[in-house]
Amino acid sequence: MAIVSSLSLCARITLDLHSLNNEGTEGNQQQTRMVHIIDQSGRRAIVNAISGDMFKHILVGHLVPLLEAAGQPLSDPARRLDPDRITADENFLKKAKEYKGKNSELLSHLLRDCSLTDLAGALFVDAALPRKSCVEFGWVVGLPTTADGEPVTATEQYFHVKYAAERGKAAGGETTVGSQPIFHRPASSGIYAMICNLEVYRIGLNDITRQPVVDGPGRRLRAKALIESLAATILKPAGAQRNTQNPHILNCEGVIAVSATSLPAPTVSPLNDGYREEMEKAAAVLNEIHPSSVGVTRFASLSEGIKLLADLARSLELPN
Repeated sequence: MAIVSSLSLCARITLDLHSLNNEGTEGNQQQTRMVHIIDQSGRRAIVNAISGDMFKHILVGHLVPLLEAAGQPLSDPARRLDPDRITADENFLKKAKEYKGKNSELLSHLLRDCSLTDLAGALFVDAALPRKSCVEFGWVVGLPTTADGEPVTATEQYFHVKYAAERGKAAGGETTVGSQPIFHRPASSGIYAMICNLEVYRIGLNDITRQPVVDGPGRRLRAKALIESLAATILKPAGAQRNTQNPHILNCEGVIAVSATSLPAPTVSPLNDGYREEMEKAAAVLNEIHPSSVGVTRFASLSEGIKLLADLARSLELPN
């Protein structure tokens, strides 16, 4: 079995005709998210992007049923995907009064009683007690141009009409405006750079005492569910507008890095064409510090990437 302390995924995923993350609407026009970046040549570019918040939300949606299937405890708010998780649970709030001034004990209670809060984090405002998430996503950013300057990622607005069986009269009297409003919706296509880190060693670990408060089998089941949910997130990025704009996922290629020690699994943005080589070089340097501590594996397709994650989930061991 492989010891996994931390894991990073750096990948380029090709998505066509998606609208997973939007800013809002102006009149009858929906606005997509656009961000300013500096490309690998040092030039500023404006590209479509999907926020890390959205991808974290997608992962949590996949994670909850996996934790339930693994028999891990979940608070009622976590089970219904409340972002406050256990801190919105009435039973927890009553119990928390007994731990006044004992944040380390309160945190242990929180970690044991809600596996989703353990993995995805929460902030208990009443005690100023944060539980930092074990999973981190960056913005999923569209590549701006090819080496030849050709655009890679593009967004267009498309005309839509709401269907209504009762259309009114074609001329005079009632019109179609009320029953068939028109609107414009964006769709984006391109190659997107994704980065994600999993701090596997922190699962079930009390951040104050630095001691595990969940037993070894429980921590392993939670880690397995977390890695499986990352695989599910790539397979089905369940963001906005999927009812009529389910993304076409053409490909996903990248690198998975795993560290067995306190040295972090390296991360290099896929906005850089040489990100895979840079991650391998970084791993080589880290392995000079601690031999055989960091492994980097490339994958060239979606199925290869999912298999790597599935194999890791099946065989992992957490550090002591």
